[in-house]
Amino acid sequence: MVENIKSYDFKFLSPKNLMNATYKAVNNFQIRTIFEAKEDILNQGKYSEKELCNFLDSMIDAETARKFILEKLKGKKPSTLEEIIKNFNFPPENTIRDIIYLREQGFIEELREIKIEKQIINEELVEIKKDIYRYQVREITDHFQEHFFCSASLIYDSGFCCQCGFCQTICPLDAIKITDEFLEVDDGKCINCCLCFSVCPQSFSFEQAYNQIKKLDSSLKFSEQIGYFKDLYTAKTTNYLIHKLGQDGGAVTSLLYYLLENKLVDAVVAVSNSEDRWKPETVIVENVKDLYKTAGTNYAYVPILKILGKTKKYKNIAIVGLPCKIKALTKGNLFANKLPFYENIKYKIGLFCMESFTCDNLIKLIEEKFDKDINEIIKMNIKKSKFIITLKSGEELSMPLYDFLDYARDVCSYCEDLTAEHADISVGGIGSRAGWSSLIIRTEKGQEIFDGAINTKLIESQKLKYFKLGLYLIEKIAKIKKSKYIPIKLMIT
Repeated sequence: MVENIKSYDFKFLSPKNLMNATYKAVNNFQIRTIFEAKEDILNQGKYSEKELCNFLDSMIDAETARKFILEKLKGKKPSTLEEIIKNFNFPPENTIRDIIYLREQGFIEELREIKIEKQIINEELVEIKKDIYRYQVREITDHFQEHFFCSASLIYDSGFCCQCGFCQTICPLDAIKITDEFLEVDDGKCINCCLCFSVCPQSFSFEQAYNQIKKLDSSLKFSEQIGYFKDLYTAKTTNYLIHKLGQDGGAVTSLLYYLLENKLVDAVVAVSNSEDRWKPETVIVENVKDLYKTAGTNYAYVPILKILGKTKKYKNIAIVGLPCKIKALTKGNLFANKLPFYENIKYKIGLFCMESFTCDNLIKLIEEKFDKDINEIIKMNIKKSKFIITLKSGEELSMPLYDFLDYARDVCSYCEDLTAEHADISVGGIGSRAGWSSLIIRTEKGQEIFDGAINTKLIESQKLKYFKLGLYLIEKIAKIKKSKYIPIKLMIT
């Protein structure tokens, strides 16, 4: 559902209500800013006129719906999202999304209540805290001021930037440049449309919207630690070369192989090693031959999403990324629908991630903790709460995971997602035995590619529940990550 936010149908609105809502919508600062800079944007060449008009139309539709929702909720008592969607004929996922956006604009207040429920778990009666969120329209006085967004530089300067690269991709005037070391905004080009802020995974939380939308799908299971999912498997590749080059069970590379070989996608966006073995780079892969270069895991990070603008020529693509990157894509679809470079993303494959590292810190870790040169290493992995390296000699060395995390990027403290909860299918080594990968199927799309890889005998699998420490271990590590999570508090002036 989140993957396909539906178009609005305003037929049930009276002409008067539609006109009033649309009139208010076109005064939205983002719509106005982009429209006024239309010629400059088209001259930049990033958007065609058709693409820009479609994008503006989708923004106006969404803002029109928000203004109508806001008007109808005035004077109403605080209500949950489940209660609110019953009052509107819009697609429920759209209404949920719009309530959260109105919250960020300052028009709606979110009220949190902690409810204590008693449940029997493992034959013991335990108390479980449950958050209840209700929403009501704020009192609009003469002094009320809408919350205007900022540019991505606020996120970076505040130390919260995960450097996913999405802001560089969506900026209509190419005012943002990002690398694995810095983010810069060209004030001479920036028009303060703040699209970068809207889609940034670190700017404001959209988890209430996402979780509520997922709850609409009764086929999904839910875990406090790993989110919504359809099923859990452990799997390994049957392809000898993928097995030789890949990480754990080689499941990710096998899934991508299936997509490319069966022409379900025209290209794959992934990470490959550069000439420097442990310094990653983003690549666009069009064929199976080049896919092998992306096999294996690299714990150094790269702003993979900044390359999305180059994928517009493809009809369908798949993206492999860490949880923060996958989260950015989901948020971008929710709050900036119909971006020209986004609609072709058909599959999102997420990777388990406890922490990520700068290349320099990864080298430092290997030197200080193992007394080895990083060029002696052929593989890194995390298993059974240990960080493990494999040397060219075949020797394996390990260290406790908590020592490993001391070298991680500081920004990882602001992420609570171990298992890429926003992906179509999530993959990692935790929970499976050596040589196998754990797979969390989260959406129909994820089920589709998993079933396809099984039917074509690219992978073999078993239900993860048949393994004693499978789900238990994944949830245990995920809980550790969530316990270390630091909520982001932005100071917007």
